[in-house]
Amino acid sequence: MEIKTKVPQQMNSPEAKRRYYDIGLQIEEMLFSGVFKAGERLPSERELSERFETSRATIREAIIMLELKGLVNVRQGAGIYFINSPELANHRSILPKSDIGPFELLQARQIIESSIAAFAASQIKFNELRELKKVLQAQEREVNGDSAKFEELDQQFHSLIAESTQNRVLINQAAEMWSTVRTQNPLWKELNHQFLHEERLQAMWIEDHKRILLALQKRSAEEARQAVWNHIENSKQELLKIANAEDVDADADFDDYFFAQDYELDAKG
Repeated sequence: MEIKTKVPQQMNSPEAKRRYYDIGLQIEEMLFSGVFKAGERLPSERELSERFETSRATIREAIIMLELKGLVNVRQGAGIYFINSPELANHRSILPKSDIGPFELLQARQIIESSIAAFAASQIKFNELRELKKVLQAQEREVNGDSAKFEELDQQFHSLIAESTQNRVLINQAAEMWSTVRTQNPLWKELNHQFLHEERLQAMWIEDHKRILLALQKRSAEEARQAVWNHIENSKQELLKIANAEDVDADADFDDYFFAQDYELDAKG
């Protein structure tokens, strides 16, 4: 029997939770109410998006939340599976509500931080470039080391770029994205702890940072913008690998997030 589930109308109110969070809780209830059995394959992302009448981007965020809670296993190319151990139902961990989903955060960072970097290229001073290089070198020493320190240096690198603009609005925007969304966001913390601290990924972020620094050293606004955009695009792609259980072209379904797969800048301005 097909179960058609609609997202409650009150979600449109200002105090309502994010859609991915509410949908994640509804799927969780379906898991533990017996709609899905232990070890059983869940409906596909497409089927879930139709069932909940929402985008597949939202479904992916909900599935990430459930995976981090240990309730589902995402198997690349095979699908999403409910946990094999029914006894886990007695130990249902609850991630605190997060108002901002990971894909939404990446969209904001891609737009805002790439613009900040472009402006910083024309404003940054020699001593600030030297400080960025020191932070980058320190970050290289932490690859496959202290992941918390690596994350701290990552934040410092991006914060220094914003501070070099000498614009308090941009500085505050950059700080807000890190402090209230990334640093204090439980979903991001769990993603970083479980998935995003691998040596391969840290090495990739380092290379991205080197390209950003080089563009700033060249005082090239367009190259700095592109370097930061690509850096965050790489983060998005890695997150999609975690979320994408069916090995499909996911980008086509991000219509409501305005993600640009190919972001081409006209070098001639």
